[in-house]
Parts: sequence; C-alpha cells; structure tokens
Amino acid sequence: MKHTDPIEDLRANADRMAAVLRLLANRERLIMLCRLSAGEASVNELVELTGLAQSAVSQHLGVLRDGGAVAVRADAQTRYYRIADDMVRSIFDALCEACGEQSPAGTTP
Repeated sequence: MKHTDPIEDLRANADRMAAVLRLLANRERLIMLCRLSAGEASVNELVELTGLAQSAVSQHLGVLRDGGAVAVRADAQTRYYRIADDMVRSIFDALCEACGEQSPAGTTP
C-alpha cells in the first residue's frame, strides 16, 4: 500500500478546496447549508429560515449551485435543494461537530 504525503494531497486539491471554501465564506450560505446538511429543503423553507427575501435566497442558492455545492429538484412550482458535493458535506460534518463543542458567545459551558 502506497503512503501518500498530506502536503502533496493538498497541493493536488488546493484549487478545488479554496473554491469550496469561498462558497462557504458567507453567513447566509452557511446557515442554508447547515439546514441542507439535515436533508432537502425548499426555497420557501430557506426564505423563512434566513429571513431574507426570496430573490436573495435564490441568488445565494445560484452561487452554491454554480459552484457544485448543491443540486436542485423541481416538483411542480417548488424547488428543493440538497447538498450535492461530498467535500461540502464533510466540511459541514466537521463544522457541526466543532460548533457542538463550542459555547455560544458570551456563555460558559
């Protein structure tokens, strides 16, 4: 079995990883992706969750879709989104674990 060097793995994937991290570097997209990490959600559900206008949610989802992070499914007039990228899912698993270990700002565990 061949041992791979983590630095070489990073070099080989750094551009893709940087692109994924740029997609995630937005508060509203993080909130939407956190919800999507639990399963598929409609645009209306994400509008209600974020408090943003539908056009703003759609714009964020378009960025995520163009970046390959999410996929969309149409059902009549409703659009449902889900996480489509395994790297994004892995990052969210790690973020959820890290957030679960942290106390909200200003509180003590």
